[in-house]
Order: sequence, then C-alpha cells, then structure tokens
Amino acid sequence: MKILIETRTPSPSGGRAAIARKTVTAHWVRVGRNASCELHLPDPRIALEQGMIADRDGLVYIEGESGSQNITRKAVRSTRLKPGQPIEVGPYRIVALEPPEGYDAAICVERLRPPEVAPDLRSRTSHLTLASLGLPKRGAAWALAVTILVLGFAVPAGRVLHLPWSLVATSPVGDRMWNPGPLILAHQVIEPNCAACHEIAFRHVRDAACLHCHRTIGQHVGPALHPAALFKGARCASCHRDHKGVAGAWRDDDRFCVDCHRDLRARVPGATVENVADFASAHAAFRITIVEGSATKRVRQGEGPIMQRSALIFRHDKHLDPRGVRSPGKGRVRLDCGACHHPDASKRGFEPISMARDCQDCHRLQFEPAVTTREVPHGKPADAVTVVEEFYANLALNGTRDSFEKAFGVPGEGLLRRVGAPDDAQRQGALELARRKADRVARDLFEVRVCKTCHAVRRVGAGTPPAWDIERVRTTQRWMPQAKFDHRAHASSRCAECHDVRGSKSADEVAMPTIDTCRRCHGGSVPVARKITSNCLLCHGFHDAAHPWNGAAPERTALAR
Repeated sequence: MKILIETRTPSPSGGRAAIARKTVTAHWVRVGRNASCELHLPDPRIALEQGMIADRDGLVYIEGESGSQNITRKAVRSTRLKPGQPIEVGPYRIVALEPPEGYDAAICVERLRPPEVAPDLRSRTSHLTLASLGLPKRGAAWALAVTILVLGFAVPAGRVLHLPWSLVATSPVGDRMWNPGPLILAHQVIEPNCAACHEIAFRHVRDAACLHCHRTIGQHVGPALHPAALFKGARCASCHRDHKGVAGAWRDDDRFCVDCHRDLRARVPGATVENVADFASAHAAFRITIVEGSATKRVRQGEGPIMQRSALIFRHDKHLDPRGVRSPGKGRVRLDCGACHHPDASKRGFEPISMARDCQDCHRLQFEPAVTTREVPHGKPADAVTVVEEFYANLALNGTRDSFEKAFGVPGEGLLRRVGAPDDAQRQGALELARRKADRVARDLFEVRVCKTCHAVRRVGAGTPPAWDIERVRTTQRWMPQAKFDHRAHASSRCAECHDVRGSKSADEVAMPTIDTCRRCHGGSVPVARKITSNCLLCHGFHDAAHPWNGAAPERTALAR
C-alpha cells in the first residue's frame, strides 16, 4: 500500500507546529523507537519495535509486547484506525486521515508530552571532557587526525602502492577498511588478489579487466545491433557492481531495462520487438516460436489461434473426458495431465512424451492377439514390417496346429512339424502363405487399425510388400525460448489454469497462456495487493548467448576503452 505519514512537531515557543511529510510504499508500517521503523517515534518510553500498522480492509494498529521482534506472533492489542479518531501510543497521538488522491492511506502523528527525565538522573551523571582529562583540544584534534591518516590511509596504501612499509599492511588491519562489502560468490576465489580487477590504484575498474575473464560471455544484444554504439559511454561496472553482497552483481530494477525498451525502435532502427514499460500496464502480447519446415517463426498471441503442425493425431478433449477412456486391461480410466506429462529431475520443466511409458498401455501394438501378446516395435516402419514377416514365416515353418489355424484361418500346422523332410516347393509355398498373411497384417497395422490412429501414414513405392513412411512427430518443449519459466514455482496452480486444453480437438493447437492469464497473479514492478511483484528479470535474461561477442572484435576493443 502507498501511505502518507505526516509528523507534527510542536514549536518550543508555542508557535505553529512544524509539519514533515513522507511517503512509504510497503505492505505494513513498523512503529517504534528503532531508526529503521517507517513510523519513527524517538522517545525512551517507546519500545524499539512497539507495533505495526497493516491494511486489513482498512488500517489496523497492532501492538506487540515491549521489545518483541515478532509483533504478529506476540500481539497484545489491535485497534482499527478510523479517520478522525485518535489513539495514543505512549506520549504520541496517531490519527488516521482521509488519504489524498494517489494514496491508499494517510496517518498523522504528534507528540503530546515532552520527554521525561528522572529527578535524580542529572545527579547520577558525570561529563567526561578533554579538560577533565587534562588534554588540550588542539593537541587532541591533531593526534586524532594523524591517527586516522595513518590507520585509514597510510597503512592500507602501503600494500596497494607497494610502499616501504607494505609489510605492515599485511596485518589484520591491512586495507580491509577500504572494502565496502563482500564479493559475489563467483569472485570470491580472486578476493585475495585485488589487482585482478583494480589494476590501477584509485581509479575505476576498467572494462578490459572484466573482459579478461569474461571474454566469451554472451552479450546484451547481437552484433547486428552494434552494441558498442548502443552502450557508448557506459562501463561494465556501471551496472555490474561488486562488493554489494554475495547474491549477484547485476542491476535488477526495471528502470534500467525501460530506459531503452520504452522506445526501442527510436534507439535501434529495425528492431522488431514491441515497446515495453511495465508488465502490468505496458507490455505487448507474448510471441510464440513455432516451427515451419526447417525454419522457425515467431507469432504474437491475440491474432487468432496459433497452430503448429505436429503430425500427431491427438485430441485432449477425448483423453480428458471426465467419464474416462477405455483401457484394454483396466476398463475405463480417468486421465489427468500428470498421466502423460511428467516433471523432469529439476521440476522446472517436463520430460518428452514417451510412447512406451505414456501411450502404449492403452494403444497397444499387437498384430496377432489370438496367438501372441507380442507387439511390433514403435519407431521405424521397416522394423515393424520385419517383425511381422518373421513372425508369420516362423508360424508357417514351425507353428503348432492351434496357432497355425488361428493365424492363417486354414487347417494345418508348421511345415517342419510334418512327417518327412519338405522339398523346396513345399518350403516356398509355406513362405508364400506367410508373406501374403504378413502383407495383409502390415496393411491393417499401418493403414487401418493401429498406426493411422495417431500418425500421418503414407505408402511409398509400388513394390510388394509395400513400404510406408510415417511423418515425424514434432513436439515442442519450449514455446518461448527467450523467456525464463519455472514450473516448480507454480506447483500450487492447476495445469488447466494456464493450459486449458479440455476442449482441444487437435494436437496442432498451441495451448500456451496469454499475458492476461499471467496478469491474474503477476503485477508489474510496483507492488500491488494480492499480486506478485514482477520485474523484467523475473522472466527475461539479458545476455544473448546465441551471439557471443568475439574478444578480438573492434566493437569490444572500443567498449573496453
């Protein structure tokens, strides 16, 4: 919430009170003597963490136990702040005001009573001064100044500038006092060697020092957009600042991205991306990357259904029928998304669909169920034809009476089981019987009953037996390759909230969520109640790994200067 805090300080002479105003944007406002509290009440009668003001369908003041660091778990009283009705917190009075335009709430705080001093406090205190120690002010000032110069400058500079007393600089004091904070994790291995980055004392880190290690890093934009000109005048350290903590050395505020992307085409003629200022209010519809032949094409959502030929015959609506689907061995089975879509080891994405694991339990590849449960292999058509031909050839030569008659539909048994050795004519006759049967079964498998159920099958050639070609199935794992997304972070959401395929009748439909779907939960860079604050780097990377910038390229040399 955005709240206006107005502090009124009475004038000691009884004149008009001084008024100070500040704006606070937070989910709650801390109240207390601690300097970090948004509502700072500097009085010894106030606890460091006295309480908090939160939005609970209106402002509510919640007060905790004295000195408590967790107000919400140790609350002792709560009061709803109604406009115009004051409450007292120690010597202060807090009044809720009608919020001005653009604010969610407004608060006025005023001290009612001056600070109290115990009667015997002055008698119990003593003043320690330079005079009481017998030290002159001028001499003490010079001594302190020299001490600061020696410890704060001369000793640390000994190591950096290799001065004669540099050995002293290796003491625990050293130049640590010059260090503004810890290095990021990736740089901690070179922490003892300051000169690896700080090549010249008392000068900014040069780009050449950064690029010495990061020579193969992908760049912000591709070479076609002339990065040296686009970032002219900028240093690496302008955005990648170290000694600010271990998490990372990059800027993550939207302002940095929006400075260019608010009107990118004016900066980069020929750019194809739309202008962006904020995800919640000024962001174009998503673009989906689809495959067309051997090339890819990006299609923006909102211009009608997006289709990509998958060469797969599949209907989500039938498989997600609430009445269930028929399984050969289990009767009717109710399927959900997890029946076919399995998270990978990282839980961020999903494993590719597998025929053996996800489909074959229902879509069996049996070709002679009256005789055997054997199935043809799923894959190359020639392998399936070979299995069928070998099976019937074996039945014709070695089959039993029962299996022979069920398979071929005529009385008889395997040729080699008969009395006497068969001649070549009998052998060829048995194999011809097997060939005709295998040809009929293969045609049935590919063109009628099994393969054609899910695949685009085409007969090729005019030979006997015929050959078939099955169009390769194309399943896309990432429809937005330039975006970052983690399914694990969305595990509390149902699949259908983002991918509504209950009415889908074709596997060619691209069922990716639209930007309006994401905006149900994600806000922009400004915090909003009940929405996730989402800046640019939440979904987008910055470097373009597809266009590594050659370290010897003139553009890099120009930028390093």
